[in-house]
Amino acid sequence: MVGAPETPLDLRFRALGIPVRVHPFFWLVAAMMGWRDQNLPIVALWVGCVFLSILVHEYGHGLMARTFRESPSILLWGMGGLCYSQGERQTPLERLLVILAGPGAGFVLAFLVMVVATVFAGVTPDEHLGVIASQLGLGHGPASVLDKLDSPMKFGAYYFLMRINILWGLVNLLPIWPLDGGQGAQIVLTQLDHARGRRWVHIISLMVSGMLAVVAALWADQLFLAVFFGVFAFMNYQMLQTLHQEQLFGIERDDWWRG
Repeated sequence: MVGAPETPLDLRFRALGIPVRVHPFFWLVAAMMGWRDQNLPIVALWVGCVFLSILVHEYGHGLMARTFRESPSILLWGMGGLCYSQGERQTPLERLLVILAGPGAGFVLAFLVMVVATVFAGVTPDEHLGVIASQLGLGHGPASVLDKLDSPMKFGAYYFLMRINILWGLVNLLPIWPLDGGQGAQIVLTQLDHARGRRWVHIISLMVSGMLAVVAALWADQLFLAVFFGVFAFMNYQMLQTLHQEQLFGIERDDWWRG
């Protein structure tokens, strides 16, 4: 596998025919993101939920790639997860399906979590919707869910898995390159306008990520999200500069999506 440098502390395994490597920075970054009041059991639960959710997401990409007779591999590292496959053998439609299968797998996992909570704890569909709405900033969520999931660990597992797979899944589908939504938008726009599609997706990505960075910093008071979207805004600005230089030198890349 390419990507993060290999270390003696890497965790390696193979499941469903796909090799997986977990870089030690993955655990460190996940723990830092979930550090709350130095509650080590809850932090450990958070890290486990992040590991399961990102692994399921990457397996969504990988299993879809395998349906197209490819040999994917998965890397979990400090910034999340990557799924490598033989993109040069993919058509644009196949590439789009591989991209969308990742968030789709996460939504399926969230649905299964809701089913388990309903069957074993009696959480109702309305209560599930209330929790989802609260995670989207549209309410506080029904307190009855906490009563039904009668321990901090049970509620934490439910809440974390719902938050990661629904909220992060929706963010990942935003038209911001290189998130899955941005990569999917690039495929569609390039098929519609081969000459200008790549440029347009980076313009849209720059505008959306820049706007969200400003909103997070000034109105939502979310420094992490401001930095998160700010990094993507800068990346897309750099890509626009690169495209400008390619145009000046007459370089045309029509196989960008095959990597």
